[in-house]
Amino acid sequence: MLRAARGKWRVPSPEQFFHRTCRGRGAPSICAAMLRIVKYNADHTCTMSDGSVRQLATKAARKSIPQPVQQAQQAVWLDCDPGHDDAMAILLAGYHPCVSLLGISTVHGNQSVAKTTVNALACLRAFGMDSDNLPVVRGQARPLVRPPTHCAEIHGETGLDNLEGEPLFPLPRDPDAMLVSGKCVNVMYEHISRAALSGQRVKLVATGALTNVALLLTLYPELVEEDALEVVFMGGAIGLGNTGPVAEFNMQIDPEAAKVVFESGAKVTMVPLEVTHTALATEAVISEIREDGSSEFRNALCDLLSFFKDTYKSYFGFDDPPLHDPCAVAYVIDPDLFETEDMRVDVETHSDLAAGQTVCDRHNLQKKPKNATVACEMDVEEFWDLIHNAIYAAEKKMDHGSKRKRGGAEEGGS
Repeated sequence: MLRAARGKWRVPSPEQFFHRTCRGRGAPSICAAMLRIVKYNADHTCTMSDGSVRQLATKAARKSIPQPVQQAQQAVWLDCDPGHDDAMAILLAGYHPCVSLLGISTVHGNQSVAKTTVNALACLRAFGMDSDNLPVVRGQARPLVRPPTHCAEIHGETGLDNLEGEPLFPLPRDPDAMLVSGKCVNVMYEHISRAALSGQRVKLVATGALTNVALLLTLYPELVEEDALEVVFMGGAIGLGNTGPVAEFNMQIDPEAAKVVFESGAKVTMVPLEVTHTALATEAVISEIREDGSSEFRNALCDLLSFFKDTYKSYFGFDDPPLHDPCAVAYVIDPDLFETEDMRVDVETHSDLAAGQTVCDRHNLQKKPKNATVACEMDVEEFWDLIHNAIYAAEKKMDHGSKRKRGGAEEGGS
């Protein structure tokens, strides 16, 4: 990557281009694109304005590189509560070539499960994923023992509002007809166990409350005993919380479920606020999404991030909103983007002041067995590269589909 140094861009060596900028993207072509744009000076500096070099190179690379060599796909089940950042998690999971998305379950959280379910279906259609025959199943409407809590102050009354307070994406007319019937945990078990029988270890990515996950692990402990899955979730905090002094929202609204998951014996990876608060959707990020093209799809994504920006500013005082949930998907795609530590994590369920706190024994003071891998840092630039590439892949698929439909109509009319 190009690093700023005293107002100029310092250009790494070609080897650094290859290993740092081009990971997972068809490296030789990107290096060539960057080297065509950036002319080496004797002192290895150039004077292009901040952002120009990287933006030009990335655009050239995305549009010119061949598909990278296919890696083995990772089977993923996504449990979510869309939600603006959940929507971006769906997009990333749906369009990264290394992810085989088995299905989506919804849960209470950012809004009621009825609304988060409709939002998940709306996202699939808006992202060109509605033809992929992904199973979508409605999950739990309330926490294990507590009354439900929603987050309209951040995500709006629909759970996925636009700047006018209306649904961001067109809603399905008959959502019930688009859902898989049956109990959520049974449907999850069916697809996860089927993948496990074929030799795949499924990554169960959770971006909302852990209610569905806790019930799944309780009713089907053989998934843990047979090492059929790993739970990767966005939530928790090593230190400060967001909706509580020491509690993060997903943990706070169903701490009992979180406790069950941590104590289940499953391999658990926690992607906490300390990481997700570095994935900021800055004005530069939003501008890059918009400037890469003026499609309706990109404009909708910019509206999504702009709404999120406004609510985070009014509620938390943040200048830029953190895009929490895709960070958990990014971990599944490339764990090397993260610095992690194994530690003991317990969940507070009794205190009125601290319910939902994830007590991270980073220094092993309790001498208890370590039960979680906790992400501590993330390569933010690489994270945004994953997001931008997913947007480009979705746009390319939808553009191809629309051209094919137009072509079919023209052929039919001739």
